[in-house]
Amino acid sequence: GQQHREMIGQSKAHKRLVEEIDLVGGSGLTVLITGETGVGKELVAQAIHAASPRADKPIISLNCAALPDTLVESELFGHRRGKFELANGGTLFLDEVGELSLTVQAKLLRVLQSGQLQRLGSDKEHQVDVRLIAATNRDLAEEVRSGRYRADFYHRLSVYPLLVPALRDRGRDVLLLSGFFLEQNRSRMGLNSLRLSTDAQAALLAYDWPGNVRELEHLIGRSALKALGNCKDRPKILSLSAADLDLPHARVEAGVEVSAEQRAVVDVESVTGDLREATERYQRQLIGACLERHHHNWASAARELGLDRANLGRMAKRLGMK
Repeated sequence: GQQHREMIGQSKAHKRLVEEIDLVGGSGLTVLITGETGVGKELVAQAIHAASPRADKPIISLNCAALPDTLVESELFGHRRGKFELANGGTLFLDEVGELSLTVQAKLLRVLQSGQLQRLGSDKEHQVDVRLIAATNRDLAEEVRSGRYRADFYHRLSVYPLLVPALRDRGRDVLLLSGFFLEQNRSRMGLNSLRLSTDAQAALLAYDWPGNVRELEHLIGRSALKALGNCKDRPKILSLSAADLDLPHARVEAGVEVSAEQRAVVDVESVTGDLREATERYQRQLIGACLERHHHNWASAARELGLDRANLGRMAKRLGMK
């Protein structure tokens, strides 16, 4: 099967995660996997399933965000065999569980508490035996406080909370993961060797990865293609430089990344005086413009800025915009 690329790593934070996966894997407890977008929560769910006594049974995934309310029910409890029945004896993985509506949370809770499943359009109950793993990049405790999430459902899901560390907290793991992605691209592109120059490695280590491992994977693929396109003849050995990676240099506090295009937009007169003030002024401009574009929808503005919504809220407060 697919090598658990996410399970590549030597950092303390990563080793702790792997130990926890082994520990909780065999327990049968419901796990709530939390962490920023792009950290590989689905791979962690697969690793938990693989470490469990249910490993020979299926793990069935459902992305809660990609489904309108009306479909969640038919997906889970459908006329055809819903996900619950397909996962019987195995594991059901609910991804982006923070996006479920209150109505569906209530229905799910009933099934989880009773282990009884009623198919849509049927009055017979089925008994199901499913281990549940859920994942979210939201702060569900906060969602409960604000009334967007049922407290009883939250407690049922977060029996064992498992935080997947952000890539920027994993030290040199970024280079190990890059090695894995370079190898994938090397064989796909038919090169003898695909490697990173020293300045490229330094750039990877200095950047703070708002999109985490997924961002790294896309970046390596994109840069390799661009670099290959710039060669007149097809090389046997291709070395990626920091320029090929084209990572934003200006790293602004709290992970708002500043691309070259955005830098060009800043009116040069405004960048004078105290660095912190100039930075904050710039952040205000950038966030303000982004909110305008998204008609003051904070969630989608946060997505464009590569921040999670709570972080953007805190930043805006600090900048006096909220």
